[in-house]
Amino acid sequence: MIRDLLNISIRLAYRCAYLALRAWWFVRRPHSHGAAVALWHEGKVLLVRTSYRNCYSLPGGFVEKGEPPEQAARRELREELGIDLPAQALRHAWSETLNFESRRDTIDIWETLVESAPALRVTGREIIWAGWLSPSDALAERLLPHIAAYLACRRDQGEGWGRRDRNSANSSS
Repeated sequence: MIRDLLNISIRLAYRCAYLALRAWWFVRRPHSHGAAVALWHEGKVLLVRTSYRNCYSLPGGFVEKGEPPEQAARRELREELGIDLPAQALRHAWSETLNFESRRDTIDIWETLVESAPALRVTGREIIWAGWLSPSDALAERLLPHIAAYLACRRDQGEGWGRRDRNSANSSS
C-alpha cells in the first residue's frame, strides 16, 4: 500500500516535471541531444513506456554535458531497466535531428543483438512497461518520432530486423 502510494507520487512528479520542461522548451526553443539503445533479440526490439508520455520508445535519455553518447545510452539502459552492457557492446546505428516538442532534438541510437533476453527491471516509476515487439508491431503503435524513423529506416534497408550475425551487429559503422 505505501509502496503503491510512493510509486504514484513519483509518477506524478515525473509527469509534472515533464510538463514543466515542455513549457520551458516552448519558451527557450533549445537544441537537445539524446541517446537510446535498440536491444534486439530474435527479431524483436525492446521498447519501453514511460510514466510521462503516452507512446513507446527505446530505453534512453539526455546526454549529459561532456558525456559520450554511447556512454549515455548504456547509462540510461542501466538506470531505466537494470541492464548493464559492457563498453564497446553497442554499434552506432542511427542519428538524426528532428523538430520535436518545441526543440531541435538530436538523437543517436545505438544497437546490439543479445543471445538471450535479459531480465528487465520495471519499477513502475519512470518506466511503467517494457517488452519485446516485432518491428511491424512496433510501427503499428504510437512511437516517439525518432524511434519510428529509425525502425522505418531499418525496414527500408532490409537489415533483417535484428537477426544479423553478432560480428556485424557489433562492428563500427
